[in-house]
Amino acid sequence: MTINTLLNHLLKYAEKNQILQPDDRDYAINQLLYLFSLQSFIPENIHEDLDFFQLLEALIDYAMKNKLISDDSESTCDNFEAKMMDSFLPRPSEMNRLFYQHYKDGPKVATDYFYHISQATNYIKTNRIKKNISYKYQGKYGSLDITINLSKPEKDPKTIALVNNNKTDNYPACALCMENVGFYGTSEKAARSNHRVISMTLNHEKNEWGFQYSPYSYYNEHCIILKKNHEPMRVDHNTFKELIDFINKFPHYLIGSNAGLPIVGGSILSHYHFQGGRFDFPIEKAKVLQHFKKRHVEVEILDWPLSVIRLTGNNEFNLLDMVIAIFESWKQYSNASLGIHSETTEKHNTITPIVKLKDGKYQFYIVLRNNLTTSERPYGLFHPRDEYFHIKKENIGLIEVMGLAVLPGRLKSELDLIKKCMIENLDFAQFPDLEKHLIWINEIKDKAMNEIDIDSFLKQEVGKVFELVLEDCGVFKAKDYKSFEHFVLKAIE
Repeated sequence: MTINTLLNHLLKYAEKNQILQPDDRDYAINQLLYLFSLQSFIPENIHEDLDFFQLLEALIDYAMKNKLISDDSESTCDNFEAKMMDSFLPRPSEMNRLFYQHYKDGPKVATDYFYHISQATNYIKTNRIKKNISYKYQGKYGSLDITINLSKPEKDPKTIALVNNNKTDNYPACALCMENVGFYGTSEKAARSNHRVISMTLNHEKNEWGFQYSPYSYYNEHCIILKKNHEPMRVDHNTFKELIDFINKFPHYLIGSNAGLPIVGGSILSHYHFQGGRFDFPIEKAKVLQHFKKRHVEVEILDWPLSVIRLTGNNEFNLLDMVIAIFESWKQYSNASLGIHSETTEKHNTITPIVKLKDGKYQFYIVLRNNLTTSERPYGLFHPRDEYFHIKKENIGLIEVMGLAVLPGRLKSELDLIKKCMIENLDFAQFPDLEKHLIWINEIKDKAMNEIDIDSFLKQEVGKVFELVLEDCGVFKAKDYKSFEHFVLKAIE
C-alpha cells in the first residue's frame, strides 16, 4: 500500500471519528505532507476501513524505512505518531472553546467529547492498556481490583524521592506541567504533540487549573486536574474546597488527592494535582464499623485495611467544617504505643482526601496517613514491609488507597515461570527472576499442589499480598480499633 493510500486512510479515520473538521482538511493534508517529506497528495476513494493501530504501524514503518525517524524505539515512534495525530487537532484555545460549548449541554457531554478526542488521537494508549491484566480479588474487606500493569515500568521508592527532589531546570519541568502541551518528546520525556489541557477555575482561581486525561488510564476516564503553576503537592484547607468545587462542576466524577508528604504521597510530589474519573472503587463498598451523626453530617468508620473515615452530607459547608476539624486533629495526633508520631524533626501526619457525589449527597473520604521512618523500617513504618516488595514496592498512593492495585508488569512473566515450575516440578532457585519470590513461593507451593487452576490460584495469592500491603499502610490496625474510634469521637466533638 502506497504512502498516499495510507494517508487517505488516515484522513478517512480522522473524519469518521470527528477529529478532523471539513474546513481543516487541506491544512491537515499539508501538515502530513511536511511530516512525511512529500511534495503532493492525491485524494482516493477509500471504501474499506483499516484497523487504526495497524494503520499507525504501517505509517511508522514507512517513516523508518525512509529515515524520517532515527530508530524503532518506542519513544521515537511515539514522538512521530503524536505529531502525526496533532495534524488533526484544534489548537489549545479552540479545544477549550469546543469543550465549554459542549459543557452548555451538560458536564458529561463535555467530558464525553474530550475523552473521545483523547482516545481517537491515541493520546490515551488504549491498545497498550488492553494488554494489562485485571481481575477481582475477594478478600476480608470485600472485593479489591488487581491490575498487572504492562504499559508502564515499575518505580522504586528511592527513585521517586530522587525525581521529586530534583531541582534542575529541565524543560518541561515535569510530566504534569503545562509546557508539555504540544511538546514533541525526547527519548526520556513523553510525546505530547497530541496533548491538550482544558483550562478551568477552582476555588475562585480563574483559569489557574488544567483538566486532562491520563495517557495510561488505570480506570475508566482516569483524569488529572493540575495547577497550571508548577508548585509542590500539599494537602490543606484549600485542597478540600478545590475538590468540592470540582465535584460541583463535574458531578458524575470522583476526585481525590495524594497526600502531600513523601512515602505516602504517591509518585509525583513536585506538581500539585488531583486524580479523578468515572469509576466505582472498592472503597465505596466497604462495610461500616461505626456510625455517628454530628452537625448534620453522617460520620462512618469503615472496615478497610487503611484507616478511613467517610463523611456524608447535603451541605458542602457543614461537610468542609467537619473535614477540617478531623484534619487538624489528625495533624496533631500522636500515640507512641502504636508508633504514631505527628512530628519528629519534621511533620508526619497528613490525609488522602477523596470526594464523590452519591444519591445527591457529598461523600468525603478521609484516609489517615503517616510517613514516619525508623531504622528497622527505612521505607516507612506505615509502608509495605520489605517481604512484600516482590509484589509491590512503589509508594501506596491515592489509587491503591481506594482498592485498585497497580502492580508491576514484570509479574506476568514471573508468575508464568512460577506456574511452569509448579507444573513441571522444576527447581525455583535455578531461575534468577524468581529469587525475589522464593520465600513467598515456599509459603504457597504446598497449597498449589491441590489446585487444578494454577493461574487463578496465583492471582488470588497475589491479591492476598496486596491486601497485606494495604494493611501495612493503615495507621490504626484492626487490633487498635478502640484507639481509632476514640480519635474520631474526639475530633468531631
